[in-house]
Amino acid sequence: MWVQELTNPDSSFHTFQSDCTFLLLDGDELVGNSLIYEDVISEMDKYIGYIKGYLNKNPDRILFVSNLDIPLRRIQSVKEDRLERKLEYYWLERLSELNKLHERLFIYDLKQIVEEIGRSQFYSAKMWYLGGMKFSRAAEAAILKEMLLMIKALQGNKKKCIVIDLDNTLWGGVVGEDGIKGIELSDFKEGARYKDFQKRLKEINDLGIILAVASKNNLSDVLEVFRQHKQMILSEENFVSMKVNWKDKFENITELIDELNIGPDSMVFIDDNPIERGQMKAAISEVEVPEFPVDTSKLEGFITEIYKTHFVTISVSSEDKKKTEMYRGNAERKKDLQQAGSLEQFLSNLNMKITIWQAQHADVPRIVQLVQKTNQFNLTTKRYTESDLIEFITSAEYTVYVFALCDKFGDNGTVGMIILKHIDHECVEIDSFLMSCRVMGRKVEEQVIEFVEKTFKSNGYTFLKATYMKTQKNNPVEKLFDVLNYELYRIDDAGNKYYKLALKELPPLARSSYAEMRIV
Repeated sequence: MWVQELTNPDSSFHTFQSDCTFLLLDGDELVGNSLIYEDVISEMDKYIGYIKGYLNKNPDRILFVSNLDIPLRRIQSVKEDRLERKLEYYWLERLSELNKLHERLFIYDLKQIVEEIGRSQFYSAKMWYLGGMKFSRAAEAAILKEMLLMIKALQGNKKKCIVIDLDNTLWGGVVGEDGIKGIELSDFKEGARYKDFQKRLKEINDLGIILAVASKNNLSDVLEVFRQHKQMILSEENFVSMKVNWKDKFENITELIDELNIGPDSMVFIDDNPIERGQMKAAISEVEVPEFPVDTSKLEGFITEIYKTHFVTISVSSEDKKKTEMYRGNAERKKDLQQAGSLEQFLSNLNMKITIWQAQHADVPRIVQLVQKTNQFNLTTKRYTESDLIEFITSAEYTVYVFALCDKFGDNGTVGMIILKHIDHECVEIDSFLMSCRVMGRKVEEQVIEFVEKTFKSNGYTFLKATYMKTQKNNPVEKLFDVLNYELYRIDDAGNKYYKLALKELPPLARSSYAEMRIV
C-alpha cells in the first residue's frame, strides 16, 4: 500500500502535501517468505526504485525512510549464513546511496531503537496475533519520540552552546589539588568515562554546536591540563571562551551571553555540583541545567541524551563547521570596538566585504537555518519551510537574495537573506529581511537595502514597500525603516508597522557604507 501511495500522483498522500514524511518499514513484511537472497534483493531494488522515483519527481519534499530490523526467526545451524543480517545490510547500503544523491532524503534509524529497547520489548507477539499490530506501546512511544526530535531539528529549534565545568566533569578529580598527574583521564578504568565523555563533546562541537568553559579554578592549572595532558580529547581551540576564575558561574555566563550575542535560552550548563546548578537555575532561569549523573559511568549516555534533546542536527553546512572560529572572531571584534575611538572608526578598520547574490537551490539549507533560528534581526519572523523557499526561488513573483560577510578577523559565511515579492509592475515588497545576530551593529543592512533600492529603481519600479511585524525578540529592528527614511503609512493594533518608499522621486540614495560590496 505504501508503494501505491508513493507512486500514484492522485493518492491521498500526494494530495495531503506533507512538510515531511516518515516511511517506517517492517523487515519481515518487506522480505516476505523467500529464503533466496538473490530473489529478495531483487525485490528490494524495486522498492528502492519506487522511492528514488518519488524523490526525483518531488525534490522539495522531505522524506525519512527507515532502515530494517529483520528478526532471526528461522531455526538453523550455527554454521549457516544468517540471511536476515545480509539483507539488513543490503537495504541500508542502497538507502545510503540515495541519501548521498538526494538532499531531502534522510535515513530513520529504526534499527537503533530496536537495539536500545530490545526485541523482546519492541515487538508484541500477542498484539500481532490478536490485532495485526507488531509494535509494543513502548516501541510506539520510542518511535514517536525520535520522530519529534527529527521534526524539531527540521524546524531549526535547537540550542547553540554547551557551557561546561571542568573538575569532576570534563575530567575526574580537582586539578588544583590533585595536579595534572592526579586527575582521572585515561583509556581504561575510571578515567575512561571522562575521555569517552570528551569524545562525544568533540563530536557535538564538530556539528557546529559551540562549547564554552565556566570553572572556578586557577587558569594556569587548567591550561596545563589542556596543553600537556596526553589523554585530553578537547583542546583550547574547541572552546569559544574559557571563563576560568573565582566568580560565580552565573556571572560568567552573563558575560558569555553578552560576548557571544546569544540568548540564555540557547545555552545548556553542565556541572557536577548541585549547588552550582541550583544557583544557575535561580539566577538565569532560561539556561537549561540538566541533572548531572551521580554515577559517572553514565556520562557518555548523559551527553548523548543532551544532544538528542537539545542539539539534534539534520545536516551540517560549511557555516556550521566554522561556528567556533566565527564566535571567536566576534570576541576579537568586541575587543577591537572597545579600543576604537568611535563606532565609525571601528567599522572603517574592519575591512568588511559583503557578497550578495540571487539565491539558488544550493543556498536553501542555509536559508532554512536562518529563517528558523533568526529572531532579533528579523523584520517579519515568517517561518518558511524548505519547499516554500524553493517555490520562491523558482517563481517569477519573487526575488530572493542571500548575502555573506567577511572581514579582517575571518569569514562569517552566509549571514542574511531578503525575500522580495513583486506586487505588480510598479511595486515590490520586502516580504522577509533577516540577518544573523552575530553581525548586527555593523551597518551591513543599510548597504543591502541600498542595493535592493537601486536594483529595483533601475528595473523601473516606482515603490518599495516594507513591514515590521512586532515580536518579543525583534525590538532591535523596530526603527530600521524609520532610520532609513521610509514613509510610515500604517500601524495596526498589534504594533506592526507598514512602510513605503517612492523610488523614482529620490536622487541616488546614500546609506552608510563601511564595506566593499560585491554582486555575484
